[in-house]
Amino acid sequence: MISLNRLLMISLSFLSLFSRVVFAAEEYQYIDPVIFQRFDNTGPNAATPDIPGFYGGASIWVMESNGSYLSLLKHPGSGSAAKHLDHPSVTSDGQFFIYAEFENAEVGREGIARLYKEDLYTGEREVLRERSNCALHHAALSLDDEVLTYTQECEGENRLLTEIGGSITAVHPIPASARVSNGVSANMSVVYQNEKQSHAGSGRAIAIILSTFDGQGNRTDRTIADWGFRNRRAAISIDGASVAWQSNSTTEGGTDDILLLNLENSDAAAKKLTQHPANDGHPWFSRDGNSLIFESDRTGNWEIFKLHIPTGVLIQLTDDPSYVSTRPRW
Repeated sequence: MISLNRLLMISLSFLSLFSRVVFAAEEYQYIDPVIFQRFDNTGPNAATPDIPGFYGGASIWVMESNGSYLSLLKHPGSGSAAKHLDHPSVTSDGQFFIYAEFENAEVGREGIARLYKEDLYTGEREVLRERSNCALHHAALSLDDEVLTYTQECEGENRLLTEIGGSITAVHPIPASARVSNGVSANMSVVYQNEKQSHAGSGRAIAIILSTFDGQGNRTDRTIADWGFRNRRAAISIDGASVAWQSNSTTEGGTDDILLLNLENSDAAAKKLTQHPANDGHPWFSRDGNSLIFESDRTGNWEIFKLHIPTGVLIQLTDDPSYVSTRPRW
């Protein structure tokens, strides 16, 4: 028989979208959690059709990699107390998630921006990094938990930071003509997007760069995809053998597909993993490297999908038109 206390906990978890949905560890422990964000698709802050609502309104959700046990983790709040929550990542043990939080829901450069590490089950959190009058965003934790990358924008300077063991080991030099974000690490490599500032806007030209470091901190750069197209939101597999990213280089009409490149074969060409009239983006590798999760508007709404790379089997994980589901991390 279910106890009264347990019934109360289950009931409370569904009372409000503005509170944390708590699953006590003894009730449910996520085995293979996927962290992602959702934007209200019905209210005045609804996301735009092209780029899922970049400003404000982003909540953080968790689910199993098969789409089950979908739960709200954090809501940004509303009104003057609203925060901006940005690009969460989950640790390999499934116990914690990392995200950026802005005091200003409009992602302004005024106020304080923090990177948090928060317990998935208790809500206890610690500040990893804090900056005043800056933006900290696009935080990504490597699949082995060893490397943290994030973008820092302060006083007009845009830097992609790479940290190993809590210490900053690389500050990627960014020329004034470019901006860099979406860094993702594996081993001693970081893959990221580098955008020419002169092309910002509708004609965005973005390259995918792979930086590899040796034990002495020396860096070697490799261009994975050049500035001829809008290449962005790259991810690298845990073994550093493959890179996936979204690009409009293979489509007509400007929609994005997901491409995959085998880094171990120097003669290999990028392989198209998705081919659809709609947009596919924000790919992220599973820990075994055999699957990708990504966002797509192929159903008429932005939802999360999972693709098994060897077989091409595609599974839709979310299905709720009242939200835009985006930025999945595994």
